[in-house]
Amino acid sequence: MPCSWWKGNNLYSFNMDKSQIISKEKANDQNTIHAYYNEMSYSWVAYGYSAYALRLIVKRNNKDCFRGFSPEYALPYVVVDNNILRKIFSDSGEPITVFDKEVTLHVLKPFDMREYDRWVIRLREEQENSSKLSVCTPVSHLVPKDMYIEDGMSAFARNSKRLFDLIVSILLIILTLPVFVIVYVVIKLDDGGPVIFKQERIGRFGKPFNIYKFRTMRVDAEKFGPELSHGSGKGDSRLTKAGAFLRRHHIDELPQLWNVFMGDMALVGPRPERAYFIDQILEYDKRYTYLYQIRPGVTSYATFYNGYTDTMEKMLRRLEYDLYYLGHRSWKFDIKILVMTALAVLFGKRF
Repeated sequence: MPCSWWKGNNLYSFNMDKSQIISKEKANDQNTIHAYYNEMSYSWVAYGYSAYALRLIVKRNNKDCFRGFSPEYALPYVVVDNNILRKIFSDSGEPITVFDKEVTLHVLKPFDMREYDRWVIRLREEQENSSKLSVCTPVSHLVPKDMYIEDGMSAFARNSKRLFDLIVSILLIILTLPVFVIVYVVIKLDDGGPVIFKQERIGRFGKPFNIYKFRTMRVDAEKFGPELSHGSGKGDSRLTKAGAFLRRHHIDELPQLWNVFMGDMALVGPRPERAYFIDQILEYDKRYTYLYQIRPGVTSYATFYNGYTDTMEKMLRRLEYDLYYLGHRSWKFDIKILVMTALAVLFGKRF
């Protein structure tokens, strides 16, 4: 499984300073992996030779990781989810304790230096040749362009947010059961097709999951390939009659409460996107991968200011809002978004 590319400087703040990390890699015997823990994003980062070796091990375990080249360190880096690295170390007989902030793993076979050099060249070229499409939003000046953006929520806030999402999703599923029954009947009477639409999206840690919605389009809506959403459906011939109504009043999103219950999504967070379009976004802005720190949401801050994204420019504008949300998210911010969403739906606002 290929690693994703994660651009940015100043990825993490460690107890060990930059010079020590660089010195460790210069002295690396090509049989050693040094990795450093960041408790804010529950992940580990390795630089230089360690990054390359760790990437190979992660790929052999059929897991995913983030990769990139840090101009600040002048070294490649790889970022690995906490659970993945713990499993790798556990399988090696050197388990990680909850107190470890820096770990070392010795590998049996040194890696190929020529392959390592080619890998570094590819990473540098990807960074230097990355295309740009300039967009500007009211929050652009508050979103760093040249450094990693960490999740603004504390560990306690994240855990309590997940508990809140779980409880609320259960309650809303129970309360809206009559709506589910009515929508089922309406869709069946409209065209007789399937009621629930399932589609693969990319979620937390870059992992795919299936998102659920009430089907609003014809069964063959994307027979010519993936297309961007046309917002509330005005002028979109792919929508069914019932689908246009469901889309206009945002009723089609209700099945995502199941995604929230299962932990694939949160009530509030960046809207999840398909890998097909994420690949296109990454050609313009590598910062999209920063969003993999958090669960995507049923509603988002970006939705109110950017609406549906039917062009690449809108997708990049949405990213600016999502990155702002990532760095500033809090319970207060989430509650504000939930209230705004409830009022918008109640008064029939289209977005």
